[in-house]
Amino acid sequence: MSNLYNQQGNNPNNNRYAPPPSAAPVNSYGIPPNQFGPPSSSIPSQGINPSNIPSQYNQQPTGNYGNQQYGAPPSQYNTPAYAPPGQARPPPTTIGQGFAPPPTFTQPPPNQQQQPVYQPPPTQNFPPAQQYGGNFQQGPPTNTGFQQGPPPVLSGPPSGSGSSSNGGIRPPPKSNVQFFSVGGGNVTPVPASSTPFGAMPPPPSNTNIPPPSGLGLPPPPLSGPPSDSQLPPSPGGQSFQAYPPPPGQQQFAPPGPGSGHGYPQQDPNAFATTAAPYNPMAGMPLGFDSGTYGQPGTSTDPNGANTPQILPGIEEMDLSIQCDPSFLRASVGKIVNSQSLASQSRVPLGIVCHPMAGDIGTDNDLVEVVDCGSTGIVRCKRCRTYMNPFVSWVDNGRRWRCNICGMLNDVPTSYFSHLDQNGQRRDKDQKPELSRCSVEFVAPGDYMVRPPQPPVYFFVIDVTSSASSSGMLRSCVNAIKKSLDNLPGSPRTQIGFITFDSSIHFYNLKSSLKAPQMLVVSDITDLIMPSPEDLLVNLTESRSLIDSLLDSLVSMFQNSTQLNSCTGPALMAARRVIQNIGGKLILCQTALPTIGEGLLKQRENPRLLGTDKEHHLLNAEDMWYKNNAIEFSRLQICCDVFLFSNQYTDVATFATLAKYTSGSTYYYPGFFGPRDGDKFEAELSRTLTRATAFEAVMRVRATKGLRISNFYGNFFIRGTDLLALPNCTSDSVFAMDLSYDDPTLNATAITIQAALLYTNSSGERRIRVHTMVIPVTQSLPDMLASTDIDCAVNITAKQAIEISLKSGLENSRQRIHQNCVEILRGARTGQQQQGHYGPGYQQRPEPTTQQPPPSLQLLPLYSMSLQKNLSLRGGADVRTDERSFFQNLLSNMDIEDSKVFIYPRMFSIHDMPLDAGTPIDNAEDIPTAGINKIRLPAILNLCHERLTSEGLFLLENGHDLFLWIGRNVSPAILDTLFGVHSLDGVDMSQLHIHPDNSDYSYRVNSIILALRSERSRYLQLHFIKEGDGYAEAYFSRFLVEDRANFTGGTFSYVEYYSFVSRQVSGLPG
Repeated sequence: MSNLYNQQGNNPNNNRYAPPPSAAPVNSYGIPPNQFGPPSSSIPSQGINPSNIPSQYNQQPTGNYGNQQYGAPPSQYNTPAYAPPGQARPPPTTIGQGFAPPPTFTQPPPNQQQQPVYQPPPTQNFPPAQQYGGNFQQGPPTNTGFQQGPPPVLSGPPSGSGSSSNGGIRPPPKSNVQFFSVGGGNVTPVPASSTPFGAMPPPPSNTNIPPPSGLGLPPPPLSGPPSDSQLPPSPGGQSFQAYPPPPGQQQFAPPGPGSGHGYPQQDPNAFATTAAPYNPMAGMPLGFDSGTYGQPGTSTDPNGANTPQILPGIEEMDLSIQCDPSFLRASVGKIVNSQSLASQSRVPLGIVCHPMAGDIGTDNDLVEVVDCGSTGIVRCKRCRTYMNPFVSWVDNGRRWRCNICGMLNDVPTSYFSHLDQNGQRRDKDQKPELSRCSVEFVAPGDYMVRPPQPPVYFFVIDVTSSASSSGMLRSCVNAIKKSLDNLPGSPRTQIGFITFDSSIHFYNLKSSLKAPQMLVVSDITDLIMPSPEDLLVNLTESRSLIDSLLDSLVSMFQNSTQLNSCTGPALMAARRVIQNIGGKLILCQTALPTIGEGLLKQRENPRLLGTDKEHHLLNAEDMWYKNNAIEFSRLQICCDVFLFSNQYTDVATFATLAKYTSGSTYYYPGFFGPRDGDKFEAELSRTLTRATAFEAVMRVRATKGLRISNFYGNFFIRGTDLLALPNCTSDSVFAMDLSYDDPTLNATAITIQAALLYTNSSGERRIRVHTMVIPVTQSLPDMLASTDIDCAVNITAKQAIEISLKSGLENSRQRIHQNCVEILRGARTGQQQQGHYGPGYQQRPEPTTQQPPPSLQLLPLYSMSLQKNLSLRGGADVRTDERSFFQNLLSNMDIEDSKVFIYPRMFSIHDMPLDAGTPIDNAEDIPTAGINKIRLPAILNLCHERLTSEGLFLLENGHDLFLWIGRNVSPAILDTLFGVHSLDGVDMSQLHIHPDNSDYSYRVNSIILALRSERSRYLQLHFIKEGDGYAEAYFSRFLVEDRANFTGGTFSYVEYYSFVSRQVSGLPG
């Protein structure tokens, strides 16, 4: 039964990894072994009155929850989210009140609370029922409260398919719906005429849903991607307008089989005008197609004559025009023309694409907007490449040659310009697409299949007892309230809310209401959608109702004792609300789903950690989430997942929601609001307010002879190379591998072009195009010398994660090590192979010994650090959820974040220079951070030998900050930083820096703020006291130059470098 209640009321030049000065080298690589030696030195409620809420949300818990979690940062353990046995639970807090401090690390884990057994509520205490389908029967309520027990279960799903007499709404038979208006502490009935109420037909019953008691088993995983019959059809038989093809556009032949995780292959230009079988390319605009290269070896020009495929030469290109590396960055500055040599080098050939880097709102200072007007966007008629600075011009500017496929294209009359003496157009500087590598075209009508939709933000929030007692619900509400004024798209933005425990709670926020309405649906098997047209509302029009709901949400559920979670039905309900528009769905989850579809089981097995079977735990077991994520992607719905739990949460499965919908996953183990709330609120606010592209697709093209073979990141592939991105944000990063199609490249320069078609938050359809050129060389040493080590390691890390999920962590670490050896071996002997490079190199030189180029000097350090990283390290000290989260995080990191995540930075704070923590100018050789260029202290090697008991050391890993405090640190430093003279008996989770105490504390705080400003995730500061047991052990995992206690990680850096050098020389290890 459904019950309705009423409510009222970077600096890339900084070589921060350079080792310190040292003694003489011990080998030909020039890195000494002794450089790592010891150092020389209360708001009143304006909404629902909690006393008038059904008492199943106001019961006090009778037991305790949670176990200590091993794997979270040390300050996140033993959180007092629940009272231990025999102790009274702390009273619920309100805004302005503090939470009880968490216990220390040494407390034993509490036991799991038993689930309460509910009894049916006394029916005589509810107001008289009102019936659908006719006149509503009114009657005064018998009291002002609600009796104990969950909402009554619906008697059954609606039957029949006809319309009822009240405006075509089909009601469920024998369902009782109660309307109340709560104001001033009084409960009064609401006349039926003032409560417009409708229902959508429920989905078919799921007879396979297990009973609510017990976790049950999920359905067995599918053996592969869903087939055509398994994928759902377009909603409501939706048809798309078919546009005529542009002049000269060729029709596509059906491509070959797609990748294993994409839609079945279809013609990209096919749009059904009537209901038709499911088309994976439905929703792709006609103008955003891939083109075809035609038959190998020939090119058809506009006049129909067959001409050789001649690509523009590097001498015809203006190489002074370069793509900003924040958008596109290649792993090599030059690429060798021979496929065999590239394979022997083992250097990962790839691109990291950050298409919206630096976007603020709808603007980016590095990208100029181009409106082509009546001329239209000039593109190659074969491969559909966009006009860019690296095409060549022939016939005095009347035709242009594509730098991707070599085709000659006619220049539109309105686009014609004469050439100068260098063969460049005279109007080159006046046209951004010819003078800049990154531009944004205003998309004409044939680049859209429906009018731009308003930005949608829909929240699906867990309100079980753990959500309230841990402080998650309060932090979530705070972050939403702070972000409402800054949500993109105003005044078009739409918003909606669903909360859930064992039931689903809908909220009617229609602007004509005086107070928000809440409807509780307890039958989650045959879900009824109440008043669907009023569940998603305009933010501006309904702002007062939204504020009233958020002000009341915490008090409504602060005493809830609900343990069961129906996440799956709640997600399906949210999908049905926003499926016609799409948008962003925010899921906040505190426990495993236990009832309804999508329930998950406890599958963590500590005995598998560190074994060759551990990778099975890192893969999603229940295909329900992947299949529905694919459907969300088709409906243009992006899922951002926020997970909070002090128990196993199955991050690997939940992360698939974000992976296939281009969302993000956030994980807060052992969440405790007063300690962790700042991090959650900052990350949720950034998720809501950052620059966002809606209904996006992206395609990356490469010069003929190369192809994009693999993609890394969060997306879904349509066809073989089109990335479907319901949302693309300023934090979205994608990496891809380059592979050779031909044994030899017949070009002197290759071009990579990434095109992102999207709708911005203002409702404008845009195409952002980034183009970069990489010279081709015949010399393998030249390519190795041009290696971008940071980009190469970023791609290597993402490749390693894919390997670990398929064949195990050990295989992944072995691959990293072997690639390191092969790359250095190729660099050492590359000069001997120049006799095979091509004409002019007929004589083989004598074998020589040479050092690796400077670009590869740090490869052993990076390789060892990556093997010891939390996402790949061996041993049993990394829990499954933690490893899954960090693997997902690393798979979506940009290059600057991954640098410090793989090899963290550690600073000496106690003896930093007087100008550290202050802005400086002309700091070319000094590490800085933030937009104000705050000077950073000296960077130290990551080993225990650098730590001293008299010092303070700050470590950043791209996700967290750690301040290690020696036991003998000066009391004066402790007093000025923390306001204490000693750390004896101090709860480290309660420490915080006082920036106003002194100039020193101000400068330390400035360094922390500057480091945070450079990262996409909020860097939470953890305090580590020397000798503090587990906390210090957790900190030690980031000191990657020390030995680790797992197979393959027992080397220090000096030992690992020596080991690699011997293998490169062919000596036994």
